Amino acid sequence: MTVFGNSVATLLLLAGSTFGSSPGVSPVKVNEISLGPAGFVELRNTGSTTADVGGWTVQSCSGGAARILATISPNTVLPPGEYFVIVGSAFSGTVPNGLVVDTVDGTGVIARNRYGAHTDSVGLSSSSPCREAGPATPCADSSLGRDAASRDTDHNADDFACRIPSPGENNT
Repeated sequence: MTVFGNSVATLLLLAGSTFGSSPGVSPVKVNEISLGPAGFVELRNTGSTTADVGGWTVQSCSGGAARILATISPNTVLPPGEYFVIVGSAFSGTVPNGLVVDTVDGTGVIARNRYGAHTDSVGLSSSSPCREAGPATPCADSSLGRDAASRDTDHNADDFACRIPSPGENNT
């Protein structure tokens, strides 16, 4: 391919994924969240093959903007059906595959692949830059998660419901 062809291909890739408001195509989903110092963000590989999530970021949305909450270490892979969990410093459970941050705050989270493409997100208010279509309804004393199959219609109000917190495990 020529330099011009490479540039055009790169621009098309960026326009369709990095800067687009629609999520990129990825089997790795934001599967469950709980906000606060004891909160967590759970990513799940819903695909049939191993997913390399090394270099991915999870961003927290607040005040109409997103900031990096965590960056996943290089060479981190998720086998099919497995989880990666980011927990707040006051989290009291055990999570075999994950990271610890100060707190999981804001009005939602966005997962971005190593190239910066928006792969999946959940937002809890209509003004959250994390939301996909209608925002999910926040839960008072539980987590917010997808169904057991991790169904994703790109409409947070339909995809997320209050759940018994189960970071690193299947949602019930």
